[in-house]
Amino acid sequence: MERINETAKTGTDMSANTERLPYPKGLSRYLIRLPIWVYQSGLGRLMSGMRLMVLTTWGRQSGLPRHTAIEYRTHGSKIYVVSAWGRRPNWYRNLIAQPVVRVRLGRQTFSARAQVVEDAGEALRVLYLFRKRAPFIYDPILTYLSDHQSVNSRTLPDVSHKFTIVRLDPSSEVVGPPAVDTNLKWMWLVLGLALILLARIFASRGRAK
Repeated sequence: MERINETAKTGTDMSANTERLPYPKGLSRYLIRLPIWVYQSGLGRLMSGMRLMVLTTWGRQSGLPRHTAIEYRTHGSKIYVVSAWGRRPNWYRNLIAQPVVRVRLGRQTFSARAQVVEDAGEALRVLYLFRKRAPFIYDPILTYLSDHQSVNSRTLPDVSHKFTIVRLDPSSEVVGPPAVDTNLKWMWLVLGLALILLARIFASRGRAK
């Protein structure tokens, strides 16, 4: 089994990544999984327009496919994701154990090799990509996560080493875990509930007459 070597450092100390954001649990854990359900409903294109994809890794202990909704940015054929909780998330630990993953992006699904970004220049470019679209949103987030006084285009190089960044290189030479499937069973459930509700409405109107 392949395993990413985390010991090699090339100027970017990924262990310095802060984990100040409370780790999701309870209701927040379900909320961050909402994009997965949207993908399963067949509305993946909507999520890809919001720069959200589903990353599937092999569970390092269970050996089962594990799905994670995560924001991404692209540079050429490369796809980048940033962990807001450093090395703590299961998806990160899973791809360290087995770096062959599957990506569901819109209607596309493909396998990829995961690699932790350790080059300072590459890490900085990725953070620029994330904040480029809406710096007024991402600068406060990056400031909070990095525990820096202020993050902007000038100070970004000072904090780029504090983030855990993963690069996904699409490859036709590997086969990742099964992608999250489209499941339309929920539509039949909603339709059934709607029919029951309509039947009750008409029945109540009939009794009122």
